[in-house]
Amino acid sequence: MYIGKKIKLLRTMRGLTQEELAKKINKTRALVSYAEQTGKINHYTLQTILKALGVSEEEFEGFKGKIGMVQEELGADQYGNKELSHLKHNLEHCQKENEALKELVASQKKIIGMLEKQKA
Repeated sequence: MYIGKKIKLLRTMRGLTQEELAKKINKTRALVSYAEQTGKINHYTLQTILKALGVSEEEFEGFKGKIGMVQEELGADQYGNKELSHLKHNLEHCQKENEALKELVASQKKIIGMLEKQKA
């Protein structure tokens, strides 16, 4: 998990908005947003953020959070793309198969209806 995602996850786990974190570190909300989105942050500001979040650098380095642990289990990259694209493909296949089965059931119902009329 990259730096920006870790910061965001820790911030939200602490129940802080970007604005609240920015006030704690005497920076702007825009800086916090930029750091979370890009992961681009100088070492001093990162240390300040970590202190405000109550996390040591060692804890931060090893932090994966729930998202990271799930992605690791799935074998996904830092954005979760690897397994998700495979799952999306499987879902699309299942949806097509479901539609084909619906059509088959509808045609079988028609045949049954015609056979019942012939019997009567």
